[in-house]
Amino acid sequence: MNAKPFHARMRVKTLRGLTCFMLAGLLTGCVFQRKTAPLSALAPQAGQPLKAGAGASLSIGDIKDTRLVTDGFVLMQDENAYGLTEGAFVTEKPVAEIFRDGLRGALEQNGFRITQPAQYELRGNLQSSGISVVQGFLANREIKFWLTARFDLVDPLTGRTVWHDTYTGQDTATNLTWLRMKFIVPACSNMLVNTIGQLVSDRTFRSYFELQTTNAP
Repeated sequence: MNAKPFHARMRVKTLRGLTCFMLAGLLTGCVFQRKTAPLSALAPQAGQPLKAGAGASLSIGDIKDTRLVTDGFVLMQDENAYGLTEGAFVTEKPVAEIFRDGLRGALEQNGFRITQPAQYELRGNLQSSGISVVQGFLANREIKFWLTARFDLVDPLTGRTVWHDTYTGQDTATNLTWLRMKFIVPACSNMLVNTIGQLVSDRTFRSYFELQTTNAP
């Protein structure tokens, strides 16, 4: 059997190489880029003070980050208009640290007594986050941002969890622009704040810290 001429074999190899390159580009989008997101703090939510003032004291324990991200500095994956991941928006501090600081501020502003040591310790876990298209196409899309976080209230003397719950914080971005940083960062900030707000307003959680008032005979 006659072997293919050298030039023919080279053309086949070149075509195969180009095909692999184009396929890799379709699967991965553009070159993965880490874009610094200007988010270092959250605006605490006030307006939900404990009804009868602070009773039991509270400390803020570890806030874990078990989301499926490349590292704890990733605020959100960066997807283009076709849903392909191009990189990630990253913060200067770990997202769990930003979340913890915002959580502490929200609790303090709403009358919770934060001390160390304390009668209870609050621990958290950022479990998952992502985006989903609500409606529209390309630049006219409406996008929902979501974060699922679990909180555990622990008795530090026994290590026993006395209460726990899971919340999904959300925010929807509209009037989108091609500069994704302009709407992703505020939407993610609102998403984190919304998650904290659900904890602060939870009646069962609050009952551990609100002073119980009794009517005098």
